[in-house]
Amino acid sequence: MSSPAREERLSRIRTERLAQLGALLAGFAHEVRNPLSTIGLNLQLVLEEFREPETPRDKRTQKRLSVVDAEVRRLQKILEEFLSFARAPEPKLVPVDLNRKLADLIAFHEVELRDRGLHLRFYPGGDLGAVPLDWDHVQAAVVNLLRNAADATPAGGEVLVSTARDGAFALVRVTDTGAGIPADLQPRVFEPYFSTKKTGTGLGLPTARRVAAEHGGSLELQSTVGVGTQFTLRLAAPLAGHEVEGAS
Repeated sequence: MSSPAREERLSRIRTERLAQLGALLAGFAHEVRNPLSTIGLNLQLVLEEFREPETPRDKRTQKRLSVVDAEVRRLQKILEEFLSFARAPEPKLVPVDLNRKLADLIAFHEVELRDRGLHLRFYPGGDLGAVPLDWDHVQAAVVNLLRNAADATPAGGEVLVSTARDGAFALVRVTDTGAGIPADLQPRVFEPYFSTKKTGTGLGLPTARRVAAEHGGSLELQSTVGVGTQFTLRLAAPLAGHEVEGAS
């Protein structure tokens, strides 16, 4: 059997290697981004020349170039999300009125979802108080959950956002009335680059889970096929006596 000291040493080595690999991949992605941007720009210039194709050959060329352009854009999106995932700064925790911030965020996205035939509703819990968090990080996580919920919900459905307090944690729940996630896929949804969407990069949920961990919490999933899905962002609970950011 392995001794605790040996296991600790091996764990430290694995962590160091993963950190080195992450730095290497981030550097690689950064180097690839510049030539890929050049390719994309030149493709746009060529497509401009075929904006109004006249011959069958021009039409075929335009179609093929459009396919290449779409793939370049997809790669650019993957690279940007990877760099955001790999190089996210350390969170700066500040006491925040979470319900107020979420209410503003919901109001901003409500029109977009309404245009898609969806109802977005917010149910704030009354006992959250001030939550120490990095709002930029948490906001990005919630927006990702909102977009996933909207993509999973057919027109006429609902996306619900609610908050509550659970002992030492503040909870943000995002619930949809979509098709649900099959049980065999649920363990994989937090894997990097795994996505059930054709245009998904598979980094949104891993990023949201990392944000939760950075805030002393977790990201939890409950889903039933034919009923819908709920993600719960669990954050460290507020401490008494903290002032709320932006309060007068």
